[in-house]
Amino acid sequence: MELIKDNFLLTTAKSKHLYQTIQNVPIYDFHCHLSPKEIYEDKNFSNITKLWLSHDHYKWRLMRAYGIDESLITGNGDDYEKFKAFMDMLPKTIMNPMYHWCYLELARYFNYYEPVQHTTPEKLYNYLNAKLQESSYSPRQLIERSNVKVICTTDDPCDNLKYHQLIKEDSTFNVSVHPTFRPDSYLTLNEKTIHTSIEKLNNATNQRIQTLDDYINALLIRIEYFHHHGARSSDQSFSELILTGLEKEKAESYFSSLKLGESLDSQSLKLLSGYILTELSKAYKKHGWVIQLHLGPLRNNNSIQLTNIGKDAGFDSIGDPLNAKELNALLDHLNVNDALSDTIIYPNNANDHLMVQATAGNFTSNKVKVQLGAAWWYNDTKEGMKQHLIDYANVGLLSQFVGMLTDSRSLLSYSRHEYFRRILCQLLGKLVEDGEIEDNQELLTGILKDICFNNAVRLFNIENIEEIK
Repeated sequence: MELIKDNFLLTTAKSKHLYQTIQNVPIYDFHCHLSPKEIYEDKNFSNITKLWLSHDHYKWRLMRAYGIDESLITGNGDDYEKFKAFMDMLPKTIMNPMYHWCYLELARYFNYYEPVQHTTPEKLYNYLNAKLQESSYSPRQLIERSNVKVICTTDDPCDNLKYHQLIKEDSTFNVSVHPTFRPDSYLTLNEKTIHTSIEKLNNATNQRIQTLDDYINALLIRIEYFHHHGARSSDQSFSELILTGLEKEKAESYFSSLKLGESLDSQSLKLLSGYILTELSKAYKKHGWVIQLHLGPLRNNNSIQLTNIGKDAGFDSIGDPLNAKELNALLDHLNVNDALSDTIIYPNNANDHLMVQATAGNFTSNKVKVQLGAAWWYNDTKEGMKQHLIDYANVGLLSQFVGMLTDSRSLLSYSRHEYFRRILCQLLGKLVEDGEIEDNQELLTGILKDICFNNAVRLFNIENIEEIK
């Protein structure tokens, strides 16, 4: 039995036809966590565990839920034993998106279609590892085989972007790889973190930072550096919305207090973050960057595991719904201060989709586009994506949606774009057959191509990337 068939997730004739028209549209990955060093060095992975299970907190969470020992998840257990533990679990992940994602990855990258319980873990491990030694399984080859045209990585403002430059200079690789300015730790300061941020900026800019003006100027220098090296967007993530309206004198006072080791209450810290973000956003707008806002996740909640394993290890939760008044106030503040550029907002809580899209409409014009981003994190399930598309369309224009992103550290996650496209085509095809949408092939194909690629080309405006017809 093959699970991933030609018509996987497509149940109507129209859905199948729509998918056939866009299945070969290239991928514009405007937000991911791939390593530019890994892409540049282009070394084949030694085994499937390194490629498939390392750095994937989606898989790690399920392995813990299945009762697998941490030594076989993030620990120093044997790579084959880790793979075997995951294979024992995979058939029992039914109805979790990991079930579909893993079978898509096995099918698309390894030409393996059988349910994994029909073979032995050892046999499958050896088969996949043999494939990984072929030249077509290097990082660059995997990216090109996925039909990716643009990759935007996520980078610390003090990164020297060495590997982005080396990739750019290498004419043998035909994928455009760009950095993204990710200043989270430089925005959400407290008395414990401020000196680390200052020291990193001192080293990166050869500046001596003493005041808040110095600090912001150093970040502006880094924005210029990123822009020169191809960055066309920034990305910020906050567990709670930051606040706006802090006067400069008060912001300077807060900054000085933190430098002296004094603690501030959460509202004061969020106001300081809002002041710094406003100043950075003026530069974003000057350069024509897209602002991406990932809002709402509660990160690293298990303090024991944070100490034992570190950050981003799968101990993050969906946060409470966002405050609509505060989100509108933030966007209005940026707009009033000539600091609002094209903006994508990704709420972590699916209950915020309608609110965010309605808020986006308050600030969208022929000069600035604000929109709800793709179903993110806990929402990129089959049902979550479908509901997200419905919510987006009910309050805005689905035809203008900038589409799917990978948001992954795995080179095999590009199959999630196929997953998204099948869900999108199934939704629209069913509506056509139900008589709710005109059966206009040219119109629908154009909309699908825009969502999957062209809208991102127009929004991010990266040089030498052309729309597809």
